[in-house]
Amino acid sequence: MRELPLSDMKVLALAGERLDACIRSQMSRKDCAYLSSPYEWKAEQGSWDVVEPGIWQTEFWGKYMHAAVPLADYCRDEGWKRRIGESVAAVIATQLKDGYIGNYREDVRGAVCDVWGAKYTMMGLMHWYDSTGDMAALDACRGVFRWLTGIFGPGKRSLAAEGPFNGLMNCSVLEPVVWLYRRTGDRACLDFARWITEELDGNPEGPEIFRLAAANTPLKDCKSAKSGTKAYEKMSCCQGILDYYEETGDRRLLDTIVAIASQVAAEEIDISGGGTQHERFCGFAERQTRDCAVASEMCVLTTWMRLCEKLLSVTGESRWADEIEKTFYNAYLGGLAADGSSFDSYGVLGGTRERFHPRQCRMEANCCDSNGARGFVAFLESAVMSSGPVVTVNQHVCGTVRIKELGVVVDQFNDYPRKLESAVTLSMHEPRRFSLRIRMPSWSEATTVKTSWGEEKKLGGGGYVVFEREWKSGDQVKMIFDGRVKRHELDGMMAFTRGPVLLARDVRFGDGDLSESFAAPDADRFVVTQPPCASVYMAVTGMFSRYAAMPRPIGFCDFASAGNTRDGKSFFRVWIPVEVE
Repeated sequence: MRELPLSDMKVLALAGERLDACIRSQMSRKDCAYLSSPYEWKAEQGSWDVVEPGIWQTEFWGKYMHAAVPLADYCRDEGWKRRIGESVAAVIATQLKDGYIGNYREDVRGAVCDVWGAKYTMMGLMHWYDSTGDMAALDACRGVFRWLTGIFGPGKRSLAAEGPFNGLMNCSVLEPVVWLYRRTGDRACLDFARWITEELDGNPEGPEIFRLAAANTPLKDCKSAKSGTKAYEKMSCCQGILDYYEETGDRRLLDTIVAIASQVAAEEIDISGGGTQHERFCGFAERQTRDCAVASEMCVLTTWMRLCEKLLSVTGESRWADEIEKTFYNAYLGGLAADGSSFDSYGVLGGTRERFHPRQCRMEANCCDSNGARGFVAFLESAVMSSGPVVTVNQHVCGTVRIKELGVVVDQFNDYPRKLESAVTLSMHEPRRFSLRIRMPSWSEATTVKTSWGEEKKLGGGGYVVFEREWKSGDQVKMIFDGRVKRHELDGMMAFTRGPVLLARDVRFGDGDLSESFAAPDADRFVVTQPPCASVYMAVTGMFSRYAAMPRPIGFCDFASAGNTRDGKSFFRVWIPVEVE
């Protein structure tokens, strides 16, 4: 399935409001020139052993570009686009004769995080090229590749045996190397991509991704002595392997990444769609009821969503759209400040949210805040996809998507996920024959599907409902999903979800001590209620009782709203102790 450009869509309701706030209060206001300024200095020592290293300064610009370019196109902000273009020109102007663009001293180039910075520089340049056709950006990217292959490759330095986290940081450059091949057709790029893939597995000093996946080794145990459990970087390598698979068709590559991503979903992702601890795979799914204060790093969340979006595109399997939805509406939106001005570095399942935005690399920037908006891009690119005469609706997000190749506009009208129903309406100038696939969320055990031409179906969760017919303007498919609250239990604790939304207690409801235990309630005794304040998106009330006591109402809000004052005024909790008689 093929992703559609963000410039051909408009998103409304919850997702659109949060995206608009992020663009208005954060992305369009960032100083592009400041983010590109480190490239001018070429004086970084390339060492962790200094008081404040600047070793990953150049990632900030590339990460920003990944979201800024498509989002500027999305909202058609020409002033913002001009400022982005000026930063691109400034970066290109720093390129050396050997192709190097970076901030390291000559004697330490290629060390520590320098290749990681080159990765994001190449991605930033190619995002700009894709949007504008600016050949200067593509030529500059070719130059970075020339520098990279001048020092790394067969008979030269090893990517897998060097760099942080078992070589994962260095080897993640595979992704933009394959991108460059697609845009230039340069066979040297594909040859280098093959070598990196071999490094990822065959070099015993490296992460041995394929061998460990084939052995079904738990992610928390994958080369942990050398930090091969680092989640963000490992999933970045998986993304590059998927891109390389698309060019080669080598099924072993796809099977390996599907196996790894399936492990992530089963072993690491918690009930909010977040996961990991201290940014590392640790078997977090089983540990999530404990006090885990350094969990759900924003870089991990956005990379997980990007990996799932890529798997969705490659495999067409709805489970990856389910994962994106779960993470987006819970852990991801929960990490975005209420005014959209920043992304938190870490998330928790109880306590208070904190505006924790560490200053990194001697700059007023950090990895997570720079990475955050890429999650919106992954979510939007997953929403509606097309492939020839097939249109696939993966996310039930209110808005409009134009599919130019088919001459079709897909409108979704809903207040999802507050109201668990949606309608897909098609518009076109003349009747067209194609297939329409609509995801049935795995959490909806009973979905009713009704069409404007009189069909009605009762379906369980998971997979897609498919209609192949000649469509005319105004044809509509409506879905009514299962709105029941579900109870989840783990380690003597319980938590609740409604649709894709995780529920949480919050002190703003004023209904008792958040540490108290309750008997497991009847999930059918929950009702949607009025939120306690304007900053809460959705509220649900259930009847709970303690041993030998009368039931009383307890309020819950959606997880993304819980704690969103980022102080003690909205102390919150997801996992509730189950009272034992």
